[in-house]
Amino acid sequence: MFYEKIENEIRKRKINLNTLAKGAGINQSGTSRWKNGTMPSCEALVKICKYLNVSADYLLDLDDTPPPPNISDREAVLLENFRLCKLETQGNIELLASSGAQEALKQETSSELKNIG
Repeated sequence: MFYEKIENEIRKRKINLNTLAKGAGINQSGTSRWKNGTMPSCEALVKICKYLNVSADYLLDLDDTPPPPNISDREAVLLENFRLCKLETQGNIELLASSGAQEALKQETSSELKNIG
């Protein structure tokens, strides 16, 4: 199950095992053995979890709770600022974001219809 979880996480991030190994700072040669059920060392597991921002319990199938979605630095700043706003301001921000999302969806739908016709 470990390898399946790793595969799922790297697929979501559009990376491969080599990129994971390099990014996490672990030996690439060990990643090929994961398919056969070999587990990484505790030290490697910690590095993998930090790199992927997931819990060891999730990767080891001890907890089925999926990891939180990855958000960009820009989204993180936006969320942090949003949380600092008063409730009324948060409501206005939600309306603006909803309006912008609806407009983007309309434009996307319009473009798709043009491509069909």
